[in-house]
Amino acid sequence: MDGRYHLVRPLGRGASSVVYFAVGTDGLAYAVKVFPPEMRSHAERELLNGSGLHHPRLARVLAATTVQDHPSLVLAFARGQVLFSRYLLRPPLRLHERLPPEEAVSERRAYLLTLAHLLEALAYLHAAGIVHRDVKPDNIIVDSDGSARLVDFDLSGPVGERFASAVRIGTGAFLSPEAERGEPLGTESDLYGVGLLLHWGLYGELPGEEPPPPSGDPFESLRRELLDPQRQTRPADALAVRRELLRLAALPI
Repeated sequence: MDGRYHLVRPLGRGASSVVYFAVGTDGLAYAVKVFPPEMRSHAERELLNGSGLHHPRLARVLAATTVQDHPSLVLAFARGQVLFSRYLLRPPLRLHERLPPEEAVSERRAYLLTLAHLLEALAYLHAAGIVHRDVKPDNIIVDSDGSARLVDFDLSGPVGERFASAVRIGTGAFLSPEAERGEPLGTESDLYGVGLLLHWGLYGELPGEEPPPPSGDPFESLRRELLDPQRQTRPADALAVRRELLRLAALPI
């Protein structure tokens, strides 16, 4: 590297990179994302899409560097754990069935705060004309109180971006129906990912072939709307979804 950052330990490993905790010569914490040489285009794309983003619910892309000739990025450090690791007790929105009332309410509030922060991040991205295209638990870093940041922009790109042929962009279980078909993706595709996380919060697992038994939870209607297989009738406004989430939560988030 350029001598300004010391890699301390791995934080996580994705399909195209390894992220390390690092300390700068300024004494501050950073994350350094290291790509294999053949993934240079991913690093360049993330730098292009992420370097101009400034929002408290996004982990900023600060600079490009190299680590032993590997293309790398210096990122703002997001404190916490990936979403599934933070919420080991499942389903986090229905823990009243298993925990004392006070603890259950606390975890429900934390998970709703995570979703609200995710929607804030997506609203900012979408207003900038960018879709994230990989909304999944590994890309959401959550602190103990539920505060969250969205990370990883190497698959992000302009709303409705077209390629020479159909391209499936995203991660298997978290693809929207249109992403599965390789269609150009819009803001409603990111919100499908939010719907999957809301489903997981209600049922402790991702949707299967059979619909889940009705939970009676007030968020059930929003879950169905966000998982609408027809993109034309699925919500596409992240701020509107956040407002509805907070209305249903009836909690000061």
